[in-house]
Amino acid sequence: MANYVFCRGKNFYYRRRVPEYVSDYDKRAIIKISLGTKDEKEAIRKAAIYNDYIEDYWRSLIKGNGKADPEAEYRTAIKLAKAHGFAYKNAVEIAKEPLEEIVERLKTANKAIEQPETVSSVLGGTDVPELPLSTCADKYWPLCRDRLTNKSEHQIRKWKNPRLAAINYFISAIGDKPLKSIARSDILQFRQWWMDRIEKGEVVAATANKNMMYVKDMLQVVGLQYEVATDFDVQFSKIRLKELEQSRPPFEASYVQDVLLSKHALNGLNDEARLLVFAMADTGARESELIGLTKEDIVLDEPIPYIWIRARENKALKTLTSERKIPLVGAALHAFQQLPSGFNHYRTADTASTTINKYLRENYLKPTPNHSLYSLRHTFKDRLRDAGAPEEVIDELMGHKKSGPKYGRGHMLEKKHEWLKKIAFSV
Repeated sequence: MANYVFCRGKNFYYRRRVPEYVSDYDKRAIIKISLGTKDEKEAIRKAAIYNDYIEDYWRSLIKGNGKADPEAEYRTAIKLAKAHGFAYKNAVEIAKEPLEEIVERLKTANKAIEQPETVSSVLGGTDVPELPLSTCADKYWPLCRDRLTNKSEHQIRKWKNPRLAAINYFISAIGDKPLKSIARSDILQFRQWWMDRIEKGEVVAATANKNMMYVKDMLQVVGLQYEVATDFDVQFSKIRLKELEQSRPPFEASYVQDVLLSKHALNGLNDEARLLVFAMADTGARESELIGLTKEDIVLDEPIPYIWIRARENKALKTLTSERKIPLVGAALHAFQQLPSGFNHYRTADTASTTINKYLRENYLKPTPNHSLYSLRHTFKDRLRDAGAPEEVIDELMGHKKSGPKYGRGHMLEKKHEWLKKIAFSV
């Protein structure tokens, strides 16, 4: 019978020969386990769980050169407990259960007396692995593969680095404790650690809040995988620090027109960096969105020229609503007429942004220290509002999430073009 299931009389068993590749570590010739059922479908279901357990155990032996990995033992204990209809709990937790469940566990263990692994899983004899905080990042990355789909290596690195820094900050604040021992007091200590840094002027509250949420997410994801009982939603509740308004100020539209886009202000920049400023001024797009455009995304031979910001293989967008078509007018149209194949000089938007911001600072082109290249995006939004554009049109051009449910196909290119013509800079 398939799935390593065979029937003797009316009872079903799991039976599998130990393969040669693991025979140096597992000295049994044949593994035989009673499945405790006379129902074939139930036997196949249980056998599949036992088979997972056996293969996990063998992988653990190979990895540990003959010694079982505690984490693998714990995972397999969870699987075996589920195979018998129980959630895995340690002995202390089982002792707090209703008498009926304790009796059922004892009955199951008694039937499996010749299977020590089953007895241990049902009666909570396998210790929860320590999982020190220093191991959480390595365990977290594979569990978040879905979040990294279609991201480039650079995007993945930018996603991982702040989370790795956050968990290291947490360890600095409370020590390298086991995940299962994290308590509310540790979270409050971490919060105080950030408050001390804020008082010294080292960081702002927004940075602290972001780091605390990164840590919460990592602990939740890893804790769920390893069935750590701690409720991290409760542990991290009401710890958010009050943030001061820190948004980048916009440039005044007149300043962009008369200074940044004037004949000589940006002459010290290379052509692509200078034209990136022009493109941002009249599209409001993010630096990364413009740098990521290819020749196919830049349409100049239509009655209304436009750029198409969209996801591609190994190039994810910041949000789902970031995909959009933006008509080209004024400074942006000028920029893409010069660069019909897109920006090819810079591999990443970070490099371009750093270059331009440094130039603006060194040439006294920033009205305040808080102004940056990204301020052009805020300027773009303000100009549309000043022109009376509807919020829906603004959100669609900015790639922002719209409030409420989404209906219809959105505003047509012609309608967006009409509004952009009203605010276009002259070159």
